[in-house]
Amino acid sequence: MANDQTERFVSNIVPEGPITSLRVLVSGQAEQHREHRYGSRFPQLFWVFFGQSWVPLPLHFFLVEHREGLVLFDTGIDPAITRSKTYIRQAIGRFLLPRIFRLHLEETDRIDHVLAGAGVAASDIRMAVISHLHFDHVGGIAQIPQAELLVSDREWAILSEPHPERDWILREHIEIPSAKWRQISFAPTDDPLFDGFDGIHDVAGDGSMVLLPTPGHTPGSISMLIRQAGWAPILLVGDLTYDAALLEQETVPGTGDRETLLASFAKVRRLKEKLPGLEIVASHDFAAEDAVARATGHATNKGKGVAP
Repeated sequence: MANDQTERFVSNIVPEGPITSLRVLVSGQAEQHREHRYGSRFPQLFWVFFGQSWVPLPLHFFLVEHREGLVLFDTGIDPAITRSKTYIRQAIGRFLLPRIFRLHLEETDRIDHVLAGAGVAASDIRMAVISHLHFDHVGGIAQIPQAELLVSDREWAILSEPHPERDWILREHIEIPSAKWRQISFAPTDDPLFDGFDGIHDVAGDGSMVLLPTPGHTPGSISMLIRQAGWAPILLVGDLTYDAALLEQETVPGTGDRETLLASFAKVRRLKEKLPGLEIVASHDFAAEDAVARATGHATNKGKGVAP
């Protein structure tokens, strides 16, 4: 199921403003339990072991071309997770992984190959914003050692807990010598646009990439609001939801803290009320490239070899 064409969408180029382009990139495909994506009244372990219905799961990450350099939102998954018996150190993790996800990955799905397919050298990435520390979002950090890695301090604090691997945060692939991590906190703002959010972090200081705390999937999950002249605003929400339509319907996925997720859903919906045309883009949503296309006013470029 892995794609030989890794770039799913390239936005139209807008010369005015700090952002030149936005690209939706694919680092492989997977499947997840229907209950995982759409929620369930049953406990998680029940559907992990007994759920029989699987649904496809795209693995997206995003590339922003900013006047100050190339910025990633997440870094995809490392295909080594399906090939190396020691990638997950804990035996229980190795046992559970194929019961939670069916991963369909090729070596070409590693971030440096994906970027090369998009005409970008991994060594040219200046910064990566990490929505949260799950393995399918930090899998490429070893391939971009020069890049500054932004993570919320609340998310980073999970690494100090006794067993972060139980939440699929694999310390050995995060705390690596080459990684240039920078923890960020959220500053209060009097901008009424962000009422309800617990502060903001302006990545470039120009309002084009604003980070917002949207906990629930993990305690420190963050989203990034992209604003560029000539485009509708775009909110990259990571795994706050697996499908933007489900957020609108208040359909909570089968993982994460339900009450915290619902609170973050409400904040995002209020933001959308204040920002007409806001496109909510989830990392595992098949509609991600179409949402970006609507926001930027450019037709989706599926490309040769890409499944519709």
